[in-house]
Amino acid sequence: MGSPRMNFQFTNPEFLWLLLPAVAWVLWWALRSDVQVSAWRRWTSLVIRLVVIFFLVFAMAGVQWMKPREGVNVLYLLDRSDSIPSQQQDAARKYVNETAKDKKEVDNAGLVVFGSEAAIEFSPAATIDPNNNKVLAVVGAQRTDIAAAIRLGTAAFPEHGQKRIVLVSDGNENAGDALASVLAARPLGVTVDVLPLGVERGNDVSLQKLTLPNRVKEDQPFEAKILVNADQAQDGTLRLYRNDEYLGEQKVKLDKGKNVFTIQDTIKQPGFYSYSAVIEAKGDMVPQNNRATSFVHVRGKARLLLVSAEPDKDQPLAEAIRSSNMDLKLVSVDKLPGTLAELQSYDAIFISNISAGDLGEERMKLLESAVRDFGVGLVCVGGDQTYAAGAYRGTPLENTLPVNMELDSRKVLPKGAMVMVMHGMEFPGANEAARETALAALTALGPQDEMGVVLWDGNERWLFPLKPVGDKQEMGRAIAGMNQGDLPSFQGVMTKAYQALKNSTANLKHIIVFSDGDPGPPSQALMDSLVASRITVSTVMIGGHVQPDTMMWMADKGKGRFYDVALGNADKLPEIFIKESAVILKSAIYEEPFTPKQVSHSEALSGIAASAYPRLLGYVCTTPKPRAEIPLVSDKGDPILAHWQYGLGRAVAFTSDAKARWAKDWLGWNQYRQFWSQIAQWSLRLVENADFNSEISVERGDGELNVEALDAQGNYRNFLNLQAVVVSPKGERQLVRLEQTGPGHYEAKFPTKEVGAYVLNLLDVRNGQPRGSQVLGASLNYSPEFAATEPNFALLKQLAEMGGGRVLKPQLPSDNPFLHDRKKTFQPVDWWEWLLKSAIILFVLDVGVRRIMIDRDEWLKATQTLRRWLFFWEGKPRTAAAEESLSALLARRESVRARQTAPAAEPNPDLFRPVQTDSSALPEIKPATASDAGKPVEPAPPGTSKKDGPPVTTTSRLLDAKRRAQKKTKAD
Repeated sequence: MGSPRMNFQFTNPEFLWLLLPAVAWVLWWALRSDVQVSAWRRWTSLVIRLVVIFFLVFAMAGVQWMKPREGVNVLYLLDRSDSIPSQQQDAARKYVNETAKDKKEVDNAGLVVFGSEAAIEFSPAATIDPNNNKVLAVVGAQRTDIAAAIRLGTAAFPEHGQKRIVLVSDGNENAGDALASVLAARPLGVTVDVLPLGVERGNDVSLQKLTLPNRVKEDQPFEAKILVNADQAQDGTLRLYRNDEYLGEQKVKLDKGKNVFTIQDTIKQPGFYSYSAVIEAKGDMVPQNNRATSFVHVRGKARLLLVSAEPDKDQPLAEAIRSSNMDLKLVSVDKLPGTLAELQSYDAIFISNISAGDLGEERMKLLESAVRDFGVGLVCVGGDQTYAAGAYRGTPLENTLPVNMELDSRKVLPKGAMVMVMHGMEFPGANEAARETALAALTALGPQDEMGVVLWDGNERWLFPLKPVGDKQEMGRAIAGMNQGDLPSFQGVMTKAYQALKNSTANLKHIIVFSDGDPGPPSQALMDSLVASRITVSTVMIGGHVQPDTMMWMADKGKGRFYDVALGNADKLPEIFIKESAVILKSAIYEEPFTPKQVSHSEALSGIAASAYPRLLGYVCTTPKPRAEIPLVSDKGDPILAHWQYGLGRAVAFTSDAKARWAKDWLGWNQYRQFWSQIAQWSLRLVENADFNSEISVERGDGELNVEALDAQGNYRNFLNLQAVVVSPKGERQLVRLEQTGPGHYEAKFPTKEVGAYVLNLLDVRNGQPRGSQVLGASLNYSPEFAATEPNFALLKQLAEMGGGRVLKPQLPSDNPFLHDRKKTFQPVDWWEWLLKSAIILFVLDVGVRRIMIDRDEWLKATQTLRRWLFFWEGKPRTAAAEESLSALLARRESVRARQTAPAAEPNPDLFRPVQTDSSALPEIKPATASDAGKPVEPAPPGTSKKDGPPVTTTSRLLDAKRRAQKKTKAD
C-alpha cells in the first residue's frame, strides 16, 4: 500500500513487475517487425502500445487516486454499566451535546452505548439534536465490554474522513480485550481518545468467596469457609442462610485486607442444598458485593416432591407413594421451588392438576431442564386443569411429556372461541407487553378454536375478526404489528366482541379485557346480553390509575375473574393470559365413565392384572408421541397412561386424576397404592452418582471446572469421556466437554455472563450412555462491576497511547474532539475500470494507425467539416478545382460514346411502365421449320434486330427476355 501523502497508491503493487517484460516485448516488436509502414506510423503505434501496456498493468495493480477529504467523524462510546453512577451517565450524554456544538458542517457525530454488549444510539451524522439528553438503546449493565464497543464503533464509521473514537468510561473492563480491539482499529485509521469516569468507593467490604465440600453424608459435620475483603479495619456482622432459611449470625472483627472465617453445620436430610453468606459493615458504600453462595450435596435415600393444586385432596396419592419407603414432600403450587438447584435435588417430581398458567413459563423451563439434563423423574397427574385443558400446548411441559396436546383429525371435540379486547396503556413498554400476552394466548389455543382481537386506534375495529386459529402464522404476524390506542369506552369494542361470539358455533365463549380501567364501562344491558348468551368475561387491569371498580364489576357480571397486576409485575401477564385461554379449552375434557384397558406390557405396571383396573369417570384427551409407550388407554383408544425417556430422565403422563372427581372408584381399589408406588419407582433418577473430586471457580466472566478422577485403590483414571451440562440462571443450557490435562485430571471452561447460580451435571459417558453423574453448583455472587472500588486509569491511559489519541480534559476547550489534531484525509478512488476502457479504445486506434492509409489531401478533405466546426476555418476555396474535375469527367463520357457503333437510343417514355401480361399483346413468333434448319444464321448488324428489324436497345433486349420467360412458363 502506498503512503497517504502520495496522490496515487496501488492495492496490488506486485503486478507492477509486469511492466518490465511487457515494455521489453513492445520494443523488441518495434525493432524486428517487417511491416512496411512509414516512420511516423511506426513510432505512433509504438507510443500507443506502450500506453496500453501501462494502462493494463496499472489496472491489474489496482491503482487508486487519493482524493483529499475534509471533516472529522467522532464516535462517542458511553459506558452504561453498573459501575458508572447514574449522575455521571447523564453528564456523559450532555458532554456529547456540548462538544458537538463546535463541530463543522463537514464533521459527523455518532453515539454508541455499551455495557455487557454494545448498541448504536445513532450513526455518525452531520446534525444531531442538541436538546436530546436521553439514551434509548438498552444494553446489559452487569458487565463492561469495552472491546465490543470499539469493534462496533470501528464498523460504524463512514468510509471517508478522519475517524476518532471518544471512550467515556471508568476503564473497569471485565469482559473482552480492549487493547486487542484498539490494535485492530489502528490500521483502519481510527484514533482513540478517552474521558475517564467513575468514582472511588472507600470503606468497601466485599464477600469474596464461600467454600463448601461438594458432597457430605447425612449427619456428617462440615465447615463453610468464608473469605471477606475489607478496605480498612472495622467490625461487621456475618449471617448464614441455607436454602434461604436463616441459620444464624456472629459478630466479626475485620482486618484490612483478606479475612477468613469458618462456620460448622450438619445436615440430617439428603438433598442438594444452597448456602448463602452475607456480611454487613457500617459505612459500606456498595452492598451489592456483600453476598456469596455455594452448594453441597447430601446423599441419602430417594426424595420425591408432590406439587398439588389441592394438597388436602391429594393426601391419598401422597400416602400411596410413601408406602414404598420413599421420602415424599407434599406442597402447594406456590411452594414449588423456583431454582434448578432445588428442583434437581429430588429424584422425582409429581405435579397434580396444575395448569400452565399456575406453573409459569420459567418454572416449566426448570422442570424440563431437571428431567432432560439432570435425570429427575416427572409424573404429571391429570385433572380439569391439565394437558390441553390446562393450556400445556406449546409449553416446555408439553415438550417433556410423552403426549401431545394437539388432537388428531379423528377426534372431533367441541371448540372454544375467545375475543381479546386490547387497550393501550399509559406506561413505557405497555403495547409490547400487550403483544406478548396476546401471543401467549394464541399459543395456548388449538387449531380448531376461534380467536379474535378487537382494539381502538382512533376507530373501533378488529385487528383480525373471530375465526379459527389454523396454523397461527397469519394471526401471529398481525399481533406482532399491533399498536392499539387509549380506549375511550368499553361499550363499542365489547359490542363487537358480543356480536361475533353470539354468531359463533363454539361451545365455550370467553372475552378477556386488557386495560388500565380508565375507559367508560359497558352498559348493563350489554352485560346481561353476554350472560344470556353464555359468554364469560374476565378482566386484567395493569397499572390502573383509577379505582378498579369498572374492571371488577365487568368480571363479576361476566362470571369471570379479575386480575390486578402492578406495573412491576407486568412479566406475569403472559401467564395470566395462558390461564384465561384455558377457559375455552375445557372442550378437551371427556367426562363419561369407562374402564381403562391395558394394551401392552409395562415395567411400571408389573404385578397388576390387566382386568383389575376399576373404572374412571373422566380424562383429558391427548395424542401419544411417536416414541412413547402407551400401556393404558380409554374405551376410545385415547392415552390414559403414557411414559418415555426424555434426555437423562423419565416422564410419565396420567390423563385422569388421582382424586375423588374422576378416580372415585380407584381410591378404594386394593392395588391403588401399588399402582402409584410402582409409577414413582419407575420414574426415579437412574444414573448412579459418580465418585469424582470436583471443584468449580468463577473468574472474569468464565467458570472453570476441575475434576480429579481416582478409582477405589487411588489410581488415576485416564482417557475418560467426561461431559458437563451447564444450566445458567436464565435456564439456558450448554454442553461442554472436559479435556484431560494431566494424569486423572480434567478441565473445562464455560461462560458465566449472568449473575446467579449455575448448576452442572458432570457425566461419565461410556459407549454413548451416561454411566455416572455428579451434580455440582457454582454461583456468580455479584456483578464484577462491583468488584473494583476505583476507575482503572492505567488501562484508559494505555488505550489512549496505543490508539494514537489523548486523555481528554473537558474543562480545556482545546481538548474538544472536533478541534484537536485535525488533519486532512484521503479517500481512495479506483481507476482500474477507466484504465481498462481507455486501453480498449487505444488498442483500436493502434490498429487504425497501422492498417489505414490516408494521404494529406484525403485527410484535409475528411477533416474540413470538423475544422470548420471547431476552429471556424473555411480553408482555401476549391471551386476551380471542382470545375476542372467535372469537365474531365464529361470529356471522358463523350469519348466513350464516340467509340460506340450503334446510334444512341432515343429516350423511351414507356421504359418504366408496367408491361402487360396478356399474351395476345405480344408479337407472334413463328416456329422454325425443317427447311430453315440447315440455313446459317447471319448475325445482325450492331444496333439492329434480326430480319432487319428496328435497332436493338437495352429496353428492347429486356422486353425480349421477358417475353421468352413468359412463353416458357406457359409451355411448362
